[in-house]
Amino acid sequence: MNTQQYIIDAKGIVKTYGLIPVIRGVTLQVNRGEIFGLVGPSGSGKSTLLELLMGIRQADEGDIQMLGMDMKKDARKLHHRIGFQLQATVLFERIKVMEALQLFRSYYKKRRDLNEIITMLKLKPFLNQYVRHLSESIQQRVALAIALVNDPDIVFLDEPSAGMDDPRAIDDMWSIIAKLQDEGKTFVMTTQSLDEALEHCDRLAFLMNGTLSMCITSQELMHKLPAGTRTLNEMYAHLAVHRRKGESA
Repeated sequence: MNTQQYIIDAKGIVKTYGLIPVIRGVTLQVNRGEIFGLVGPSGSGKSTLLELLMGIRQADEGDIQMLGMDMKKDARKLHHRIGFQLQATVLFERIKVMEALQLFRSYYKKRRDLNEIITMLKLKPFLNQYVRHLSESIQQRVALAIALVNDPDIVFLDEPSAGMDDPRAIDDMWSIIAKLQDEGKTFVMTTQSLDEALEHCDRLAFLMNGTLSMCITSQELMHKLPAGTRTLNEMYAHLAVHRRKGESA
């Protein structure tokens, strides 16, 4: 595929904190309109890589092209065309849901209809409540609503179901994301859940110690794994055994 068709094209990304390498020469491409999963255990570098792709942090080495623009040169323009729902979304201690939506929406030139977002995410009963008093599930919905206020082309999600213990709320969230994908929006998400990644992502990039170990479609990975594989540790163990058999053959 021609690189101009990639909505994100990252090459040789390196990030080091002090003497500790966190991202080690990662290269990946994201296709327009797909849900792309960054998968790995805690401490693997997923959230750092997501922040580098969003432009929140700057890579020490490497190049990121997004929407046909250079992340370093065009960061301000790109800011208006991406949205992000962070795992630890930081909102003011005393701010209500409607105030938060209006505040973040005011930062952008392009804006999605706020009533549409509120209806889509079923936030009407909570508009006059303080964000900090809401359940984890509703706070995640508010965070997703904030990610959509500028009607972005790309939405970044950092472990979107983290802290959500209501299966119905999780299903509702993924139904909303599926509808937005149908509009043509691209999603890049992190997760530690192999089940979640296989069910909802079109393609998966697996990180271990800041290194990209595998990039594969969900369908291809399911064909490689035995039925009942549910965790990352089980997946890595199975693939390692097959790799060793291949090397000894």
